[in-house]
Amino acid sequence: QSITSLSQLCLNPALYPIKFSLCFRHLESCIRTKSSEGSLHIQLGTMPKSSHKKRKASKVSSSTPTTPGSSKKIRSTSIRVEVSPNNPEYDPVVVSFPRGIPSSIIDNDKNESSATGDGTASPPRFTSSKLKASSSRGRRITGSDDNCTYSASAAGRGHDGRLTKMYVCVYNKKQKTLKLIPSAEKGTVFSLEQSVKDYTPSVANGSMLIGGGRTEEGNGTTTKVMSASDQVQMLVESFGSKKKQKVMASRASNKVNIHSVVGAGDVMMHSVTNQEGISLENKKGMEEGAKIVNPNDVAYESARKMMLPPYDVNADHPSKVYNAQAVMGTTAWDKVSRIVEKVLSKKAEDDETDVVDSLLGRKRFRPLSLEALLESIDPSRKSAPFRIKVAFFLALSLKFYSKILRRGFVEGESLDDCIGHLFIPHEVGVRLFELFTAPMEGKKGGFVASKQQKSRMISHFLILYITASGKGMQVASIDQLCKDMKLDTKEASLVLREAGFVVKKSGKGDTSVNLPIPLKFPPPKRGKRT
Repeated sequence: QSITSLSQLCLNPALYPIKFSLCFRHLESCIRTKSSEGSLHIQLGTMPKSSHKKRKASKVSSSTPTTPGSSKKIRSTSIRVEVSPNNPEYDPVVVSFPRGIPSSIIDNDKNESSATGDGTASPPRFTSSKLKASSSRGRRITGSDDNCTYSASAAGRGHDGRLTKMYVCVYNKKQKTLKLIPSAEKGTVFSLEQSVKDYTPSVANGSMLIGGGRTEEGNGTTTKVMSASDQVQMLVESFGSKKKQKVMASRASNKVNIHSVVGAGDVMMHSVTNQEGISLENKKGMEEGAKIVNPNDVAYESARKMMLPPYDVNADHPSKVYNAQAVMGTTAWDKVSRIVEKVLSKKAEDDETDVVDSLLGRKRFRPLSLEALLESIDPSRKSAPFRIKVAFFLALSLKFYSKILRRGFVEGESLDDCIGHLFIPHEVGVRLFELFTAPMEGKKGGFVASKQQKSRMISHFLILYITASGKGMQVASIDQLCKDMKLDTKEASLVLREAGFVVKKSGKGDTSVNLPIPLKFPPPKRGKRT
């Protein structure tokens, strides 16, 4: 008997008289620990047949014996749980219908269950294909029935750290086995987008000649009309520059479809025109929304957010502008915090414990800039734990940076293999690969960093170094850090200026940095003509 998902098997005992005392995350751990054996045994109990002809759900028998006073005996049955590995060619595809189950499926179920039904309803039929012909990852699902079409796609996963995945369970009553098969694309559920076939809004009496749609002439004939905006859109997509295409895409995203507006027609338009029943705050918002927005500023702001760590333009103190904890992520922050707090507790118990040696290891492979930074931090200060955590995370990140800088990529069959080559905590490695790399395409597995991702990496590490230097967000010299990163000082100065920092050269030749408040970014510069 096939069961659509493990969650239904665990939470709905009406599907089959078995109720598991296992949550889904615990089953994930069982699968990982018992993968070498290939099976997992579960003791299940069934109640004896009652005099009443009612079907009762079985109960899971525990290791504790039954009480002597109980009159009913429980018969236990051993069921072997088998977990199938991922097989892209044979894994079942699991889909969902966010907009509701199609009527063709519902009608077909009713016709099959009724004795007089003829089964005329035709359920949708689906086809599966690769997302890219050159890659084995990714899948596209398309389907259709008499009235609608359905489509969904998944880009594929190189590393999968999800705690919840979809499995299809098949129970063999004769062999007493329960086989768990992961759904396609490593336990992914395809959420289908539904659209009605041959649907175009019709407008009578030719009232939409400027817009798109269909127009009805006086003799009753209907003709399809392309709007002027659609013609301009096609022209720009074919012959326009990338800058103009971005502007057109921004305009299209702000466009309101009149068919999706719910209101009282002329009454609503009259109220908006005369501003009847509108509060002062809404009127002010409408006036501010009417201001023209420069699409170039919007594009630069979007690019700035992609390159820099999360920032707060309205911060009232330099330490509140850039959030180092948001850069590290919750999981990596917790791991780094546990390591640093353990070292600091040893330092409190034994004053001879060296914090720098405990965190950075052997002196041969230490970055001199971070060694000097950690030695300058007084562990007794209130801000010391936060600064040490940021500096320690940066030290682990520089190991990742040196590996990427040397080859541009990290090879490995999985993310765990790639992290193992770096000798850093797993949680920190997952965060770094997530922020600054992308999976490699092709037969060889691994992760690669593009030029833009390397620039993003440099900006993040420079700002983390300044954050670890103190709440004032100022550093007397970044020259040693640039040497450790094999980075030109001029390039580092340019990156920090784009992030809102003030960079100056001292009389000794050192490059000092500080962050003024309020935060102001420099205007965009025009490139030189060639």
